This record gives sequence, C-alpha cells and structure tokens, in this order.
Amino acid sequence: MRRNLFCVVLCLILLFACGNLAGAAEKPISLNFGHIQNPGHSLAIAPEEFKAMVEERTHGKIVVNIFPSSQLGTAREMMEQVSMGTLDMTCCDTADWASALSIPQLAVFNLPFLTKNLATQATLIRTIVPTEVPSMIEGAGVRLLMTYSNGIRQPLLKHHPINSLDDIKGLKMRTAETAMYVDLWNALGASTVTSAWSEAYTLLRQGVADALEADVTGLVNQNMQEVGKYLSKIGHLGAIYCVFINEGAWNSIPEDLRKIVQECALESQEKQLLGRQASDDAAERTMREAGVVVNDISPEERNRMKDACKAIYEKYEKMGLSELIDRMLALNS
Repeated sequence: MRRNLFCVVLCLILLFACGNLAGAAEKPISLNFGHIQNPGHSLAIAPEEFKAMVEERTHGKIVVNIFPSSQLGTAREMMEQVSMGTLDMTCCDTADWASALSIPQLAVFNLPFLTKNLATQATLIRTIVPTEVPSMIEGAGVRLLMTYSNGIRQPLLKHHPINSLDDIKGLKMRTAETAMYVDLWNALGASTVTSAWSEAYTLLRQGVADALEADVTGLVNQNMQEVGKYLSKIGHLGAIYCVFINEGAWNSIPEDLRKIVQECALESQEKQLLGRQASDDAAERTMREAGVVVNDISPEERNRMKDACKAIYEKYEKMGLSELIDRMLALNS
C-alpha cells in the first residue's frame, strides 16, 4: 500500500515539475521599449510596427512592450536605463546619445546644416550610420538596432519669420537641453532657452521664448501651430534617431530569434524612412491651414548660417572625424 502511495506521489511530483518546465520553456522573451514621443508621431508609429512584426514572425516567442510619451522618464533617463540594463531599448538623437554614453563622436551625425533634405538624410542613415556607429559604441554596453529619421528641424516663430542670418540675432530660441542644439543657436546669434519638450508649448505661449524648433511632424504633434505664426524652413539640423538595445538584453535572445529581430528592425527602419516625407508634408499642410506663414530661405543665406557654425565643425574635426564629415557632406551633391 505504502509502495503504491509512494509511486502515486512521485508521479504527481514529476508531472508538476514537467509542467513547470514546459511553462518556463513557453514563456516569451519580453523586451521593453520606451520613448518620449506621443501616439501619432512618426517615431511612435514605427516602434509599434516593429513590435507587430517581431511578435508575428517569432510566433509570440518575443513580446515587445512599448512605453510612449515619457512614461518611463525623460529621454536622458531612458538612455541611462538602457545603458544600465534596466530598460531594453530606447530611441534618441545621436547628439543626446553622445552625452548619455560619454562618446562625443556620436554627435557628428547631427552637425548643423549637414543634410539639405530628407532624401539626403535617408542615404546617410542607410549607408554611413550602420558602418560607423557600431565601432563608436563598442564597449558601451549597447548595440545599434536600427535608425529612424526625426526629420529636418525647423524654427517656428511667434513674431516674425527668418529670412536671413541677421533675423536670428537676439532671438530667444527654446531648444532641447542638448549641447549640439545650444551651440548651434548660440553660433547663429540667438539666446537659448532650454527645456523639456513637454514645456515648449507653454514657453512660447507665455512669451518666455520668441521661437522654438523641431521637426514639422513633432511641432504639429504638440499643436505648436496654435502658438506660433511663422515657420521658416532653414533646415538647420537633420535629426537622426538611433534605437540602441542593451547588450545584455540582446545576448539573452537566442541566435535564431536575433536574426528575426534584426530583419524586422531593418524593415521598420526602411518603412519609417520612406514614410517620413509624407508625414512632414501632411504636418506642413496642417500648419498652413491653421494660418501659419511658411517661408523658405535662399541657398546663400543657408550657407551664411552654416559658415557661422564653423567652430562646431572644427570641434569634431579635431576628434579625427574630418574624413567622415567630408563623406557626409558629399551626399548633398
């Protein structure tokens, strides 16, 4: 009787253990992706599409959890979390990554007046970023997964447009707390007001700043057309946003699934690049319909502005990046 009871108990234990092992084996790998953009923005749509692709093609073996709208902290805080491994992925400007990872060379991809349009920027993202960034971040504990375009940044002004370099002198420009952005506007003669993006609308409405700057899609995503009257398309900076994944998180993914994730990342990148122009065109139409006056500037004035930023270029040339800078500028021809 005891022997039979023992056998029954042993079988139950084995069945329970096997069930737990099977459950553990079936548990999906969870990747958390945080970012600052609000739903509807190009950089919020792309991660959602990436999530859908990964989950479908891995048959649910990998689940990507998206946390938009700064739910997990500021851009700087999320970059630090990815570096430490408490967050798996985030998407940020290379100039911000340069500061967060203490790798100043990364900011070279966001030099002022580096790319003249979205097509040039897309070529830069497809050809130069994937060959140069991995070596720059080696040993930093993160890995380049994909790169998105956050458009070409433009100023939105409250009182008058920018038609020449002289129109910028003394302008109170709200910009991000990013060294490259601050240096750019100081070089052009503006006085900078730095803040989190969430505070930008209020600063312009209350007159703390005369102007602010961002990609056109981002401006409309935050309803900035309600407080700004003039959009001057000087194209001062092409914002390149790299998605970095924590190295430990990447290494925890089985090799066969890693290949799928990488394929999905490249497809997501390409789809986002192809759709970026349509996004910005739609945003510009929204601005015009809201009564915002949109103007371009002459190539001569744009060259004057670029020349005013010469000291910024020299800073990166002294880092041994002259050849890389020349290659990026050559894409404009």
